[in-house]
Amino acid sequence: MLSAIAHGKDAFQQDVTARPLDRIVVGVDFSEVSLAAAQWVRRHLARDAALTLVHVVEPPPSPNVSRLHSARMPDLESRLQGRIESLRGALHGLSTVVGGTGTTVEVRVGDPALQLAAYADMVAADLVVVGGNAVSRTAPRHETATTHRLLRRLARPGLVARTVPEAPTTVLAALAGDVAGPVLAVAQMVAASCTARVQTLRLADRTSVGSLARFEYPTQQTSISIERRDAVAKREQVRMIIDVARKLSADVIVIGSCVPTSTDDDDVAHMLARTANCSVLVVPHSAEVVRCLESPGRCTDRPQVLCSA
Repeated sequence: MLSAIAHGKDAFQQDVTARPLDRIVVGVDFSEVSLAAAQWVRRHLARDAALTLVHVVEPPPSPNVSRLHSARMPDLESRLQGRIESLRGALHGLSTVVGGTGTTVEVRVGDPALQLAAYADMVAADLVVVGGNAVSRTAPRHETATTHRLLRRLARPGLVARTVPEAPTTVLAALAGDVAGPVLAVAQMVAASCTARVQTLRLADRTSVGSLARFEYPTQQTSISIERRDAVAKREQVRMIIDVARKLSADVIVIGSCVPTSTDDDDVAHMLARTANCSVLVVPHSAEVVRCLESPGRCTDRPQVLCSA
């Protein structure tokens, strides 16, 4: 059986010194959830991190060929630049509300999922944050699709922030396979940034030692049992992880993706990001993540970046 074992913080942190989050990119589309996420990151998640608020504007549609030489054809480039400046001003206004001396802004043009992922790589961000609506069938489909595409393209950890009025107190790290190390490292970085505790959920092939009904919060080690992945639907695995998170009162679930960004396959991590009621942080299947989080240098070769502050 594939058993999932929940451990207390000390079970995996005996020899680990976690650093806090250093650089965070927050995607802002000026929706209520994105504005709330930006304020939550600065005020509760990582007060000392360098924070960049990024808005991506889609390029204007190409003009009709028959109007290319028309004197009345609007100057699309000028209009776009004017819009960019207006949006940059709005982001500066938000940065004032968010607070913090390390908050900068950036406006980019293109596809939001592609541009946010590319910018996160350019600045060597520790984390990319986007606001997520509470799980509801009334959530805009285009917003859900954009977040899903972003998570699939990120080579760095991405957090979908939900129900975030206060600082996290418990971070649940779901550990499995070759992404267990990066997942735990990211969970510890998040916890170090907001003085939260880390609980781990170990997913490993071993003899079943318990059942979900026997889960007891006060114990240091408790177990549940689930069937192998080829014998149970992914949604059932998601449901069990959510149930454990609820029993632990976890504010953030950190989980690794088992599929590379080059494929369109769905996995438990991305399904969890769409369906969990709490915040979900997806650590991608990326060699860059492993290098940055597990190497002794901790990615000290970050580039110098001039943001549009």
